[in-house]
Amino acid sequence: MADYLLSFDIGTSSCKTVLFDSSLKIIASASAEYQTYYLNNGWQEQDANDWWQAMITTTREILDTTTIDPSAIAGLGIDSMSSMALAVNKQGQPIRKGPIWSDRRAEKEAAYLSNTAGDAAETINQNRFDAASFAAKILWYKNNEPETYKQAEYFFHCNGYLVYKLTGIATTDVSECGLSNLCNTKNSSWAEELFIPAGISPAKLPKIIESSEIAGTITREAALEIGLTPGTPVIAGAMDNTAAVLGLGLSRNGEAYISAGTATNTGICIDSPVNVDNSLLLYRSAIPGLWLINGGVDFGGAGMRWLKNITGLSYQEIDALAAESSPFDHNPIFLPYLTGQRAPLWNTHSRGVFFGLNPDTGSKQMIRSVMESIAFGIRWVFEMIEQKGFTIADIRMTGGCANSPPWLAIFAEILGHPVLVPGEQDASTLGTAILTGVGTGMFSSFENALKLLTIRDTHTPSKNSRTEEFYNETFSLYKTLYSKSQKEMAVLSKIRENFGEQYESSSII
Repeated sequence: MADYLLSFDIGTSSCKTVLFDSSLKIIASASAEYQTYYLNNGWQEQDANDWWQAMITTTREILDTTTIDPSAIAGLGIDSMSSMALAVNKQGQPIRKGPIWSDRRAEKEAAYLSNTAGDAAETINQNRFDAASFAAKILWYKNNEPETYKQAEYFFHCNGYLVYKLTGIATTDVSECGLSNLCNTKNSSWAEELFIPAGISPAKLPKIIESSEIAGTITREAALEIGLTPGTPVIAGAMDNTAAVLGLGLSRNGEAYISAGTATNTGICIDSPVNVDNSLLLYRSAIPGLWLINGGVDFGGAGMRWLKNITGLSYQEIDALAAESSPFDHNPIFLPYLTGQRAPLWNTHSRGVFFGLNPDTGSKQMIRSVMESIAFGIRWVFEMIEQKGFTIADIRMTGGCANSPPWLAIFAEILGHPVLVPGEQDASTLGTAILTGVGTGMFSSFENALKLLTIRDTHTPSKNSRTEEFYNETFSLYKTLYSKSQKEMAVLSKIRENFGEQYESSSII
């Protein structure tokens, strides 16, 4: 009997693979890292073959350690980082490395699309054109690598390619529609009005289907490579943030979330696809009839990984120092926008800044400063959401930050809301397991599946008036510092562009 669900999360730095039982309890998990290639001028690429190899490695590790018969797996799903544009030829092979979500090479293409189709995008797609988007990246291929564009049979998002690799069937899931800049976000369909100015052939794009819909079954060839049973159902899957929201148990209008991975995303669920001014992102939830309004800090959890690497401290040591710290330790203010910023600030040139360093500033103060900065960035997003007329209640949180008690306490204090942490540590793979269970019929509905979820921890603001006043004033200064430094950041970007050396490096941070 098929009693298990296999869930893959293809993140910016690694593949996390989790085997769940029919009660959504974790049976086994494994992870494998891969490289990001950092090239000059903001290019950031990954090799799709590395994702596939990571899936093979983690799947076989789970099968070896559990001795579960692969035929007992009812189905599998894949969630992944968004806004990839991977060119794949007629043989199903990637033509080149693909630009990931943080790649900024398509600035000119995004500006062109905004000038020629910006009004249509705002009314149909309801998201602004940006260099990160699917549309801008495909147009970049057409303008700068015409042979790649010509040879491409399909352009895929990350999880769509891996579903294709497993099944031989080309699909994309509904959660990717909004950030593609080529879809009608309301009805999850490709929009001809947006294809025409982009000059992109719709024949090169996969069919859009619901996230929980079965895209196909594993082919014999793919099954031999990965170690699974031919004919195993594969669902369309979802964007990682969308999967995380489902894994947090959110299914109703007004419920709020923080998904704190490499990028720290935040937002609320809404039951009508409305984006008031396009400063925030709007895209489909994995649940039909629900959308997400979203913003974030693009170098969120990655900021702590960056600090860990330059200090040489372990995460346990970082947490211990953070637990000893206080808001009143003369901590500097940190602007965490090290790699540019998408929604809601939309600034390619923004970079990180420490402000207010003292001679006695040490590791403890720097750590707390970075933790506070991410929370301030998230508070700024929530402030913008509330200004649009939405109300935020309790907030559920997942991701690496949710495993740090002192960081959770900082989030609760700065946000002024209780922060709830679900029972499972990784909400993305859990959400994908729920999608797979619904798609394969293991669960009769999303509602019944969500009844299985639990809350393992809650952090509540202390309501200390002195702390509250301090964070209110510091938050105001945080926003002022960002605003006053943007002109200088653009100048720095231009200097680096004019005098910087061309380089290429790779990293798994």
